[in-house]
Amino acid sequence: MAALRDLSEFYDPDLSLPIGGVIYKVKSPGITEADRLRLLIIDETLSAADEYDEIIKILGPAREQMARNGVADTMAMHAGRTALLHFGGSPSMGRANWQFAQLADFVDIQALLDSKADDEAEASHAD
Repeated sequence: MAALRDLSEFYDPDLSLPIGGVIYKVKSPGITEADRLRLLIIDETLSAADEYDEIIKILGPAREQMARNGVADTMAMHAGRTALLHFGGSPSMGRANWQFAQLADFVDIQALLDSKADDEAEASHAD
């Protein structure tokens, strides 16, 4: 069996977030911190102030770079939530937040769900 290559030779554990043509690197947390983040993202008692503190912490130097570059606070907060979900949940959770978090601003989710329920009710009556 061939020896495996050293993972650090080809795997980047950090998160790269593109904003306004700049790539902001968010450093991957260590194992203990990642374990804490896994519990944090499912904590229903997390306050907005606590979330803000966690976002500042996880973005670290990337947040300072964002501030120097004039990135809007709402974008920095979005980046921070993405990082929390990426490292505390999974890369796919972070990616979904990055791509779709604003969907609710454009689509009335409850209206879509109600419409689907109405369609299903009509279909069952037609049978």
